[in-house]
Amino acid sequence: MRQTLGIVLKLSEFVFWAYKIDLSDSRAFTLENRCVCAHFERHFKGIETDKIYRVVIKLSEDDQRNGMTEWSSSVLKYYHSFDFDYYYGLKDREKKSHLLDTLGASLLKVCELMGWDTEPFIRARQKVIDDNFDNSYEVSKKHNRSRSFVAILKASHTENDFILSVVVNDNRGHKILERQLFSVEPDEFMFNSLVGTIKWSSNDVLVYCAKDKTVIETIYISSNG
Repeated sequence: MRQTLGIVLKLSEFVFWAYKIDLSDSRAFTLENRCVCAHFERHFKGIETDKIYRVVIKLSEDDQRNGMTEWSSSVLKYYHSFDFDYYYGLKDREKKSHLLDTLGASLLKVCELMGWDTEPFIRARQKVIDDNFDNSYEVSKKHNRSRSFVAILKASHTENDFILSVVVNDNRGHKILERQLFSVEPDEFMFNSLVGTIKWSSNDVLVYCAKDKTVIETIYISSNG
């Protein structure tokens, strides 16, 4: 966790920045690659560092600073060579693999330069591979009062969109209902503001609420779905 005095910070964020291409292309590249970086972040346990909470990997095809670092405002910037023509010629699964390879290689180099333990980075990378690059995860889980149903708020973050759904299972683990709550472009500033909470208003009525507690959707549950 970040400390107010900025003496010791927990490293937890990793970002690619295509800083030499057009702004619109750079944003599109960010939306496409964030599912890989966010997946890595989800499995990264974090390490305490001297005033650094984020690593920005600045990608370009040619820069004399490649392999070098800069530091400002608790952010470490690392310059890395990246062939965009090669990347855009890959298929979707190959793109994710290439992004993860680039992320892993860059961070291992940063570890070498900063004297950080490489093990948490290697472990997080392997977990992304073990997940087959599927960045789907459970946001929250709530049982009803009688514990006859459990509602699970699930997220799926891909290169194309972010989807939030709710799944309701009975006490035997059988799926009773699955409903998509929203789907938006994979912009974290957008979807993080939209992810709300679920709660049971009764044993068979589930509500999805916005962050301000406003009820967005009411779902009536029966054992027949």
